[in-house]
Amino acid sequence: MVDGVPFSGEPGDSREAIMHATFCALQQHGYAGLSIQRIADEAELSKSTFYHHFDGKEDLLLSFLEFILDTFDQLFQLESSGDPHADLKTFVSLVLGDFPHAEELPDRDAALRTYVELRAHAVRTPEFRAKFTETDHRFTDRVSTIIEEGIEEGVFADVDPEQTAQFLLTMIDGIVLQNATREDDPVATMQESLETYIDERLVVR
Repeated sequence: MVDGVPFSGEPGDSREAIMHATFCALQQHGYAGLSIQRIADEAELSKSTFYHHFDGKEDLLLSFLEFILDTFDQLFQLESSGDPHADLKTFVSLVLGDFPHAEELPDRDAALRTYVELRAHAVRTPEFRAKFTETDHRFTDRVSTIIEEGIEEGVFADVDPEQTAQFLLTMIDGIVLQNATREDDPVATMQESLETYIDERLVVR
């Protein structure tokens, strides 16, 4: 990796190579077409190496979700400026697939479609539901902290940080879902509307 940016260079070890290969294989084949063999082929590793790290496909994907969450945290730390207003917009941009320093990532639409496909799997899989519940809580805590800091600094209005964070994340999830299930590209327009909400409803003027 270059300067600690995920997906910006060669994987550091075989486990990370499997994570990268899983990301790429999901873009090409989707969840239904994903197999251990296809991931192993993508990573140029043997299936025995794969099973050294993971018990099977479900175990791999749960680990992959955790890897993506940790990757997001790293990217946000790199992009964070310490300005609550700017950081909130940065968070929105990153969640919607704008990774300015990770040039080797697949395009935004492919990444968002993969997220929706994996999240849909949580409908009937308790382990995935638990993982996405944990992810939502971590994101809510992250956004709540930004809003709390903004209130303390007089940047944001005196709102309920957790409730506002949940509202913003629900709006973001709606944008991601629509982008993944429509023929056109609604992200830019909807993101602009969300940022207008932040500027006009949260920022103290």
